[in-house]
Amino acid sequence: MKKSFSKIVLAVLLAFSLVVCSQKSSSSELTFSPEKAKPGETITFSYLPADKNLSSRDKFNLYVYSFSRELPEVKLVELKKSGKKWVGTYVVDKKAYGLIAKIKLDKDNEDTNQGKGYIFALYSPDGKIVPGYKAGLALAYTSWGQLVGINQDLNEALKLTEEDFQTNPQIKKEFVNSYLRLLQNVKPEGWDKKIQSFLDEVSTQADLDDSTLTTLYRFYAQVGNQEKAMALLQQAQRNPKGEFFQIQAVMQLQSTQDLKQRLELFQKFKADFPDSKYIDSIIGMIAQNLFEEKKLEEAANFLDENRPNVQPYYFYVIASQANQNEGQSDLALKAIDSGLSLLAEQLKNPDKFKPAYYTAEEWREEMESNLQPMFLSLKGNLLMKKRQFEEAAGVLNQAYEASQGGQPAITVAYSQALLQSKKYAQAKTVLEATAKKGYTGQQIMDLLKQAYAGVQGSEEGWDKYQKEIEKAATDFLKAELTKQMISLPAPSFELKDLEGKPVKLADYSGKVVILDFWATWCGPCLSSFPGMKQLVEEYQKDPSVAFIFVNTWQEEANKDQVVKDFLAKNQYPFNVLIDGENKVVSQYNVSGIPTKFIIDPKGKIKFKVVGFEGSTEKMVNEVKLMIELARGN
Repeated sequence: MKKSFSKIVLAVLLAFSLVVCSQKSSSSELTFSPEKAKPGETITFSYLPADKNLSSRDKFNLYVYSFSRELPEVKLVELKKSGKKWVGTYVVDKKAYGLIAKIKLDKDNEDTNQGKGYIFALYSPDGKIVPGYKAGLALAYTSWGQLVGINQDLNEALKLTEEDFQTNPQIKKEFVNSYLRLLQNVKPEGWDKKIQSFLDEVSTQADLDDSTLTTLYRFYAQVGNQEKAMALLQQAQRNPKGEFFQIQAVMQLQSTQDLKQRLELFQKFKADFPDSKYIDSIIGMIAQNLFEEKKLEEAANFLDENRPNVQPYYFYVIASQANQNEGQSDLALKAIDSGLSLLAEQLKNPDKFKPAYYTAEEWREEMESNLQPMFLSLKGNLLMKKRQFEEAAGVLNQAYEASQGGQPAITVAYSQALLQSKKYAQAKTVLEATAKKGYTGQQIMDLLKQAYAGVQGSEEGWDKYQKEIEKAATDFLKAELTKQMISLPAPSFELKDLEGKPVKLADYSGKVVILDFWATWCGPCLSSFPGMKQLVEEYQKDPSVAFIFVNTWQEEANKDQVVKDFLAKNQYPFNVLIDGENKVVSQYNVSGIPTKFIIDPKGKIKFKVVGFEGSTEKMVNEVKLMIELARGN
């Protein structure tokens, strides 16, 4: 499945910032007054956490997401202790349909009401729920809900939208795009007729805005109704500089394969629509063209010319590609410096550059602790290649500090530069801190051994020291995982294995079950599989532990054979079940793969782990500890 370049950028950034948040007991309470708040009112939030260990806190940070027909806007509300509760005030946006909130407990943990989000309707002066509340909430279940812990659920989104339409038919034209896409994706009975009927109904309404006209025009063109499409085009003519014609221009640009013509069309677009919100995405499209054609110097010049509308990450792509080419190290270093200076400029003005669904604090942390270290790490490695070890160590120290020692690859590069500079004590401190966080892979430990020997003058006492480090790593991981434990009933299911034999989750009652959702096209899934193979083989003689790999979101018609061939080719001894209709993945509210569930012998989900951070050793150690904790050890 093809993805837009902007989504690829986002995926890359997320890969560097993956955090599994603990989900606290649903007995925590978050309320506001007045109970039936209206858009534009000032309300007071009150929070009572379930965890009594939090009773000594002076304050909590509450993130409030105000939603309507658009992506949400978020504001930070400081909740201060008042008696037994923590309270804070918030002014509701006049255009809001509803609110969803979460509480930040610490750097890595947040209270999202057990993945349901704290959801609040808003009310009109007559005491009724604001029209558009349910349809607006549906967008959380289709796209942005993960920001507040809500997993994607397209069926729930469709149900909410149709309920709102039934009660408030006047709002249909506000949610044309989201509703039609839901019908296309969910495909309920008679979905194609529903689309046609909906198009015909909404297209006759008065005062359709450009966004709605664009969607209706596109769908009529898709079904071949040129008469209706042209009628909508006529309506759009009233606003020749509006979004309708901006999108048509963007589509023309997308369909043009010749790079020179694209650049000419882009210049015309900027002249015709100088304030368009689509300029940034067009720049990304053209930059991607240049990257694919390996025209890196041209890409750098293009980005410099359009600097006010450029994402700093694009310079990282240039540097990363140039780093792989002989003789382009100077271009790579120049691109890194351009990206870092652009990032610094944008960090000074977060309101202009951050997405509305990030607070300034969240966005700044994301840029400073993820994107900035990416640039610095690459620069350090380039300097290492040039054998400029002292300078490399300085740059990699910045990367290490910015990432707070949380990225093993940066630790490895930094310690290598220190060892080359014979700074053994410093290298030992850095490696020891990373190892104690659970990153005890072979490379980290080999470098730590070198640093240890450099400090001690020999390897004497290494074995004892290594055991102490490994114990500290285990203790750290166990403490962190204990904070992440949950207790939710595991949905029962029955699927067929690759031989066509029905298998039920109930068949594994009394065992600890590791349930791993995956697909053959999923890169992070495949990256995690060497470690999962190691775990399967290690526990194969333990009858109290079972591994189940649920293949899902596999698009091929012959998916069983595709999976069989994949397992045979890689010699993976996995017990695979086929979720051919994607029902079980929905039951478990999985919104991204790989996702692992560790289920205890009583059928309770004790852990939910999303993604793969990149360290096989750490993943293996964590799963082992999760198994023990699920056993009650």
